[in-house]
Amino acid sequence: MKTTEYRHRYYGPYRKSTEIKITMSIFKIIRTVSAIAPLAFCSTFGYAAFANTFPDVRGTWSGSYQVAFPNGHPDYPDQSVSTSMELEVYKQEGNLIWVINRWRRNNSDDWVIEYGTGTFDLDEQDELVIAEKEESPEIPGVNTGMFIGEYEKGALYLNYIGVDGGMTFSVELRKR
Repeated sequence: MKTTEYRHRYYGPYRKSTEIKITMSIFKIIRTVSAIAPLAFCSTFGYAAFANTFPDVRGTWSGSYQVAFPNGHPDYPDQSVSTSMELEVYKQEGNLIWVINRWRRNNSDDWVIEYGTGTFDLDEQDELVIAEKEESPEIPGVNTGMFIGEYEKGALYLNYIGVDGGMTFSVELRKR
């Protein structure tokens, strides 16, 4: 058996056999693999398993609500108005969704169409946020906003915040 002399920084010279070097090398490899394996598993299999736990909300959802307008609104100052809504989730990739929001006042036949994207929360996977793209070109003065809500028992429960116009509402949407 071949031996090699090493100098340890604290204990002085010592001899290490080739078998011990091989054993130590194998131990280092096992230690390295055991440290890297969980990370590799989480980054490949973990994300796929994680992504499959989000609810599939693709399809068209509909509901009605009352929207509150603040004092100073040009059409409905200090009033509430009945409104119908259809939310089409036309694409979903894991926690991400793409939507078309169609709504109209109940005294109107014309639908306002707005586009947006959303995401389910990574921790509370039934909670979601949807942000609208921009003002609707069909009707001047229609502001964009954000929906915050959750998916529960086959329904979407959304709260709308229209920051620019100061409008708010809550709606329960059911899949058609």
